Amino acid sequence: MTRNRWTPWDSAPADGGGTEAVRVYCLPHAGGSAGSYLAWSRSRQVPGLDFVPVELPGRGTRMVEPPAASMEEVVDGVLSVLAARPEQEPFLLFGHSMGAQIAYETTRRLVAGGRPAPRALVVSGCRPPGSPVAMPLHDRDDDELLKGIVELGGTPDEVLEHPELLAMLLPVMRADLGLLARYMEAVRPTVLPCPVVALGGEGDRLSGPEWIGGWGSVTAAGFRRRVLPGGHFFLLGEVDAVMDEIARAAGEHAGAAG
Repeated sequence: MTRNRWTPWDSAPADGGGTEAVRVYCLPHAGGSAGSYLAWSRSRQVPGLDFVPVELPGRGTRMVEPPAASMEEVVDGVLSVLAARPEQEPFLLFGHSMGAQIAYETTRRLVAGGRPAPRALVVSGCRPPGSPVAMPLHDRDDDELLKGIVELGGTPDEVLEHPELLAMLLPVMRADLGLLARYMEAVRPTVLPCPVVALGGEGDRLSGPEWIGGWGSVTAAGFRRRVLPGGHFFLLGEVDAVMDEIARAAGEHAGAAG
């Protein structure tokens, strides 16, 4: 199989290989790579789920490419991944922080194009579309941008301790945050026909419990929210709980989309 550059660890055959697994496409936070979900893709903790990390341009295995300049460009790439799979194949979209907005916009584009929607949309650590940008950092200088990144947590120490790694991270982070700010200002949210599950950290200063309930307004199907211990990157310490919520969404809404 020729691997799609957006999903570098996706080894399942395009014919489905006879498996009934539900594919969960995992979209990263601003500045993040598919490597954020590498452990998930190798996990067998949740039978019946196949976690597929999605690689965005400008990072990870696609570091030599320029970062995407617009949400439309990012979503075009995700749609190309989905178009390469069997239309009847069940799937979910999961995204953390910026990844949640990518997952939402991808679902909107699928629905608008008459293509099957995900069985459920699971969003994590993110305000609902159209909300004010919590921490506009993309137009700050490098020192202020780095300070904001450190305050949020989630960046490995080895990156923060090596100037050459920071030099690669900051332009990607700046591009992602700019893309996200422009999208949040321009988007006019519409209602989706698939269920939405919203997860948040109780100590998240960007997208805390007071924000995640707003995702209920973008679905005409079921909605559930859950607050977990931790800050903006709560999912790093709550992997089991997050996977359980994804599995629950996959099971509850079997056959709900399409």
